[in-house]
Amino acid sequence: MKYKYVIWDWNGTLFDDVEISVYTMNKMLEKTGYKNRIDIDLYKKIFTFPVSEYYQKAGFDFSRDKFEDLAEIYVEVYTSLQFTAKLNDETLPILKLLKNRGCKQIIVSACEKNRLLNQVEKFKVKDYFDAVLGIDDDLAVSKSSLAKKWFDDNKIDKNDVLFIGDTVHDYEVSQSISCDCVLVSCGHQDRSVLEKTNAPVLDKLSQISDFLAL
Repeated sequence: MKYKYVIWDWNGTLFDDVEISVYTMNKMLEKTGYKNRIDIDLYKKIFTFPVSEYYQKAGFDFSRDKFEDLAEIYVEVYTSLQFTAKLNDETLPILKLLKNRGCKQIIVSACEKNRLLNQVEKFKVKDYFDAVLGIDDDLAVSKSSLAKKWFDDNKIDKNDVLFIGDTVHDYEVSQSISCDCVLVSCGHQDRSVLEKTNAPVLDKLSQISDFLAL
């Protein structure tokens, strides 16, 4: 296998929380008095990082509502629903396969680190990972610095690393640390959005084994 390390995104890639994310956004719109709602198809076309831009695309007016206040509502609703979501059906097989091939696996996520760890532990997959890295707050701004610091601290050769995610931001993070990237369209962004990066785009996690010729 070409790569010694796989850096995984969590939300949408390994953890299938798309439906609860859509529900959470619609509950936010309802709680703050907006009449519009989104469905999964629209969600996957407008979701983006930083999430403040996504909030605006969903219809929020920041001259009326502060992003920080909206983020607080999001976290409250999402957290109450987080364990109604499940792992992607193909998560365990690919994690097991990579571990059996001797590949070190790391999660780098824009999820707040304590909530991320709770999710990873709840679904009993922590032992597959050599590190689980989340951000320090609930604003989901960027995770590039997390990935870069881990690279620098561990003196990792970029040629040994593959980043796997489900958003354009995952591609951007991979570019910031100069490693290869493959994206999957089964998560938070539509294939048409992901293809604009020119990174390889797979439809599902099970195709990763063929992509890596495992």
